[in-house]
Amino acid sequence: MLPPRAAGWPLIAKDMGAWMSSTGWLTRTTSSVILMVLLAVGSAAQDKPDFAGRWILESPSQPTLDIPIALTVRQSMRRTTGRGEPMTPYFNEIEIDRELPDGIHSETYEIGIIGGLVPGFEDGRPAGPRLHHSVQWEGDALAFESGSDTGQAPETGIWTERREVWSFDAAGRLRAVITTRSSSEAPKSVTLLYRRRD
Repeated sequence: MLPPRAAGWPLIAKDMGAWMSSTGWLTRTTSSVILMVLLAVGSAAQDKPDFAGRWILESPSQPTLDIPIALTVRQSMRRTTGRGEPMTPYFNEIEIDRELPDGIHSETYEIGIIGGLVPGFEDGRPAGPRLHHSVQWEGDALAFESGSDTGQAPETGIWTERREVWSFDAAGRLRAVITTRSSSEAPKSVTLLYRRRD
C-alpha cells in the first residue's frame, strides 16, 4: 500500500511519519528503524519571489479533476537564528491549500530540504516503496519534486516521478509547470496559469 497521493502531491517528513504510524506500516517491516534522511541545502536569500496570496485558475479554462481551480499560499520568512540572533532573512516554509473538486488539500513544505524514506526488508525484499521529495529554489523558480520506486535503484521496479515548478510570468501570473513520469505511462506535462485575487 502506498501513502496517500504518493504518485501525486509530495509528502514532507512529518506527514510520512504520521501516515506510517496510523496505517501500521511500520509494524509490517522486519526492520525496527525506518531511515529518514533530511538534508538542509543552501537557503535562498530574501530576494526570492513571494508566492503568498489567493490564486484563481485562468488557464486551462476547463481543468481536469486533478487540477486545482484555486490556490491559497502562505510563505514564511525566517529572520533570526535558533538563538534568536538576527540573520539574513530567507523563505523557509510554504503552505499551500489546493482547491479540488473533492475538497481542499493542504500541504506544508520546508524550503531547501531534501527528504526521503527507506523501508525495512521482508524476506530479503523491500517491504514498501522508497519515497523521496525536495523543495528547492532554481533561480527565481521554486521546484517541488517527489517520487517513489520499488526497485533497487531510482526509477526501477514500479516507480513514479512528479515535478512542479512555480514562477511568475511577464504579466505577474503564477505559472505552474507540472511534469509526471512513471513506469507505466508516458511522460505528461501541463502548464497552469493563475491570476492573483486581491
